[in-house]
Amino acid sequence: MAEITNEMILQAIKELAEQLKNHSEETNNRFEQIDQRFEQTDQQFEQTKQQLVEINERLDQVEQKIEEMDKQLTDVANGQKILVEELFENKKEIKRVKNILNIY
Repeated sequence: MAEITNEMILQAIKELAEQLKNHSEETNNRFEQIDQRFEQTDQQFEQTKQQLVEINERLDQVEQKIEEMDKQLTDVANGQKILVEELFENKKEIKRVKNILNIY
């Protein structure tokens, strides 16, 4: 009977060892899958990061263009103001000349 018990114990140990081996392999596979997911997530993060850098560069370019346009509009407004002032002065001069010509 001792032989049977020893054989049963040995068989149980072998089965447990096989289960442990299978469990270890399964755990390793799961870790590999998790590693792959992390790699994909890391790649996606890097892509998103690069896209944000590109978007920021574009926004900087747009901001520069807006600043240039603002300066140009200010220059146009200043030019119009000068033209209006000159036109007013010219009209005053024309009126003065007409008045002088009407006198003679």
